[in-house]
Amino acid sequence: KMGILIAVLGIWFSSSLVKADSKAVTTSLTTKWSSTPLLLETSEFLSEEGQEKFWNFVEASENIKTTEHDGNDYSSYQEMLKVACQTLSPLQQNLLKFSLSLRSYSAAVQAFQQIAADESPPEGCTLFFVVHGEKTCEFDSLGKLLQTASDRPKPFLFKGDHKYPVSNPESPVVILYAEIGSEEFYRHHRRLVSKAEAGEITYVLRHYIANPSKEKVYLSGYGVELAIKSTEYKAKDDTQVKGTDVNATVIDENDPIDEVQGFLFGKLRQLYPDLSEELKELRKHLVESTNEMAPLKVWQLQDLSFQTAARILTAPPVDALMVMKDLSQNFPTKARAITKTVVSSELRAEIEENQKYFKGTLGLQPGDSALFINGLLIDLDTQDIFSLIDVLRNEARVMEGLHSLGIEGISLHNVLKLNIQPSDSDYAVDIRSPAISWINNLEVDSRYNSWPSSVQELLRPTFPGVIRQIRKNFHNFVLIVDPTHETTAELLNVAEMFFSNHIPLRIGLIFVVNDSEDVDGLQDPGVALLRTYNYVAQEMDNNYAFQTVMSIYNKVKTGDQLKVEHVVSVLEKQYPYVEVNSVLGIDSAYDQNRKAARAYYEQTGVGPLPVVLFNGMPFQKDQLDPDDLETVTMHKILETTSIFQRAVYLGELSNDQDVVEYIMNQPNVVPRINSRILRSDREYLDLTGMNNHFVDDFARFTTLDSKDKTAAVANSMTYLTKKGMSSKEIYGNSCFGVSFIVLGIFWFLYNTGFRTSRHMINNPSEDPNSQNTIVAKAIWAALQTQTSNNAKNFITKMAKEETVKAL
Repeated sequence: KMGILIAVLGIWFSSSLVKADSKAVTTSLTTKWSSTPLLLETSEFLSEEGQEKFWNFVEASENIKTTEHDGNDYSSYQEMLKVACQTLSPLQQNLLKFSLSLRSYSAAVQAFQQIAADESPPEGCTLFFVVHGEKTCEFDSLGKLLQTASDRPKPFLFKGDHKYPVSNPESPVVILYAEIGSEEFYRHHRRLVSKAEAGEITYVLRHYIANPSKEKVYLSGYGVELAIKSTEYKAKDDTQVKGTDVNATVIDENDPIDEVQGFLFGKLRQLYPDLSEELKELRKHLVESTNEMAPLKVWQLQDLSFQTAARILTAPPVDALMVMKDLSQNFPTKARAITKTVVSSELRAEIEENQKYFKGTLGLQPGDSALFINGLLIDLDTQDIFSLIDVLRNEARVMEGLHSLGIEGISLHNVLKLNIQPSDSDYAVDIRSPAISWINNLEVDSRYNSWPSSVQELLRPTFPGVIRQIRKNFHNFVLIVDPTHETTAELLNVAEMFFSNHIPLRIGLIFVVNDSEDVDGLQDPGVALLRTYNYVAQEMDNNYAFQTVMSIYNKVKTGDQLKVEHVVSVLEKQYPYVEVNSVLGIDSAYDQNRKAARAYYEQTGVGPLPVVLFNGMPFQKDQLDPDDLETVTMHKILETTSIFQRAVYLGELSNDQDVVEYIMNQPNVVPRINSRILRSDREYLDLTGMNNHFVDDFARFTTLDSKDKTAAVANSMTYLTKKGMSSKEIYGNSCFGVSFIVLGIFWFLYNTGFRTSRHMINNPSEDPNSQNTIVAKAIWAALQTQTSNNAKNFITKMAKEETVKAL
């Protein structure tokens, strides 16, 4: 069995409803839209697992027998789960049931219903077709609409649309608005599938419920607060005093469930009718002595939290969560009874030890709460039950994928701790270069002395959106600019704003100027600015040099370019005793980083100037507008803070580590950004499937989903190895820990060494014929008839360019 570890630190205050009794307050929240069939919600859940699962469920759902129109009754629910769970693991089955109980996909189904309403469905139709804007209810009319479809523009398809996988992209788009589960739907669905597989249409299915339910969807996952105290003044007739009975815990003293302090007086009156007066007096005494909300003494409050924990732990394990929920929701009425609970010294010592440990490692103060799922810190202020189920599903996919690869137990735990770079992450370049001139350093500058310096401060709870001021270089902001560019002044103003407002950014500058040997700063304004910066930095410091640069740009009028006279005027004013020619001239001693800055810029391949790097990651050009740059940078700070929090929590980043070294050792840091190689969109083959199928059984192969097809291809592979080893020996041999599956041209085989095992899948650039498949046939014949070693020797000779040309 495999599950997802959820750790809760502190006490969880649930917002579920209290048990209905004489004093209960029952609330319910409903949506504005009609209740959606669970069958459609299940299909939306499966579509997120993969479009193949969605279409397989659509086909299989024809066998589900529904006794009601919307299929929401219990028997239909069980039938539906039986069909849906055929392709789901036990963990995914539980997540499906959880999402259905939350009705989390009802909104997705309703979104399709609103799209259908915008199409203005034809009168009296339970389903309808739309072909490039034209509608019809009759399948027989579809042919005419398809003939004229090319005259009309293709419809816009949404991200959540269900597009049949087998289709011709050039064919007309037919959108079917229908409800899965109806007989009429399946009849038309089969016809559309046959047309799509013939390449005549592109088939898109959208949910449409012709006769919506009259009921609304009851919302889960939302809390309702009941404000008991009222400060309004009310007029009340105090002449009609009803005595102390108004404080009783019953509605009527003749109620058969008349309960006061555990005595059921309704039952007692039935058993002992002759003692009715005495029971009435006893009841009156108990009511008068009962005040559940009476103030507690200070000494009674000091151990209340320990006593509550003790009460929860003394309950049977199966009931512990229910007891915790009951105590949390009804704490005021339970508090007096809890004060009588005895707390053992062992429990007290354990809780105090936990408080000390979590305060030191996570920054949790006693009384704070935190939620961790597989080690991920969940922000309780921003997350809700719907975002939590998304986290659970993502974690389930990761864990099941690892489990299917044979990674279990402590190995699974260790792999989950790895900080894997997400596939859609941005690439970064190394900023540990002497070409970068840093104008501040959060870890050593005196202006940041009042800030805490421990990385554990990242785990201290704060208000959402607050940027933590910590004396560590977590966030590094580098400007690569041409001093003469018209936007340079505005970008430097943004950097100066960050610096002056004590934003926790380490700011670096790279001035890319003319690097010719015979350049003269008295003629080139860019070189003049660089040499002035170097002079002031050497005389004072980098911070003062940066302020001097800002003074120079203040001389430049809006829309004008930097000129040498702007640099000279500021230099003469601040350093009147210095010979300008000695600083700016051709023999200047302040020419540091001129060649190194250009070399760094060209070597990293970060694109046209200006460039702004955040922890080495270049911003997009549309983010460099001065008005947007501030917002984008602040968002980046908040975004990367959560990454550092995880690293600190997992022990990957400690106080004695260099933070910049840690950032630059991440897998997304590369020496050069080459957009042709480092594509953000990556496609992977799922190699976790296991079956006994092969590609030679083509009829069976076509019915498999993508994961099982990949497994069938893997089962049919013949590997080329350095020695004549079988595929099974390859997997068990440490020398062949990596296998290449190459889709491409055969010469790749010749140009790569045999230190790895490889399988070749021919991917010709043109349609195969008898002339262009000579080499391919020879290679496949060798793979089928020879040992791996003989095949390897033969194929490497066949793959030589001169051999191919000769043949």
